[in-house]
Amino acid sequence: MFADDDHESFQNRPADQESVWRYMDLARFLSLLQTSALHLARADQMSDRWEGSYGELNRQLRPELYGEHFEQMFAHADQRRQFSLQGIRLNCWHLSEFESAAMWDIYQGRGVAIRSTWGRLKRSIKPERWINGAEVNYVDYRSSFISERNMFDAFMHKRESFSHEREVKLAMMTELSAPHPTEENTTISLGPEPPVIPVEVDLVGLVERVYVAPDAPEWIMSVVDNVTRRYGFEFPVQQSDLATDPIA
Repeated sequence: MFADDDHESFQNRPADQESVWRYMDLARFLSLLQTSALHLARADQMSDRWEGSYGELNRQLRPELYGEHFEQMFAHADQRRQFSLQGIRLNCWHLSEFESAAMWDIYQGRGVAIRSTWGRLKRSIKPERWINGAEVNYVDYRSSFISERNMFDAFMHKRESFSHEREVKLAMMTELSAPHPTEENTTISLGPEPPVIPVEVDLVGLVERVYVAPDAPEWIMSVVDNVTRRYGFEFPVQQSDLATDPIA
């Protein structure tokens, strides 16, 4: 379920009515229809090499912040970062009231986008896993300090060069064992978890509209519409109008 609480790492949340988009290739769209699940990928599989990292100011301030514990805490900094990268699963959305030409370019005319709202996205997540989320903060890593109080903070920041993404992240922490509420209030082992974890969603409640890339040929539009109906969904499907002829 979505953790709609006051978590310090997820303060920058969109309003429920704000639109969010998930751009994907055709294979991922088919998977979404088949499984009714969002797939949260391990953070070390993200394309940005700086995922989950800190900036130069953090490195400069650490001796003062941690005092006598500094050397002990950061003797194995690389291993600690790898642990966090492998323990966090992410699913990324684009925040905008309009389509993004830049996001379409990534899929080279063959992609599909689903439009939803932040409120729909939160409500659609089924209760199997505890998931949080918010807008990403874009900062100058040379001069901005990123809080180290919580593992999530590093994943909710990115370099300003990526600000065009207007990214909203869903984030989930996983381990070989994790707290699980039981009658005895004990901890149970989850066992080794795969790099990508499907999280079931109410797809009818999630999807507001499906868009096909502006430069996609007509047959792709037809395939997307037909396969959506075959799986029993009635989402409106339309082709993006970003490639329509200009008005003189």
